[in-house]
Amino acid sequence: MLGMVVGSCVSFFLGVFRPASGPDWMWAGGRDDVIRGLYFRPNGSFRRYGRPALFLTLVAGSAALASLLTLG
Repeated sequence: MLGMVVGSCVSFFLGVFRPASGPDWMWAGGRDDVIRGLYFRPNGSFRRYGRPALFLTLVAGSAALASLLTLG
């Protein structure tokens, strides 16, 4: 799970500074990866609402992880 969080953060910051989805090896399914398809077009650029959706996903995931850690 930590690897997914770190990978999403790295992908997000790569997209902020250079709008592309990164190399295909970063995604388990390559260009056909289901999660990659939610945020990025096949050419690697963000979809229309891909950048805000990725940011919201990272914020919500971090909040969920933080709430789990505070409960335990």
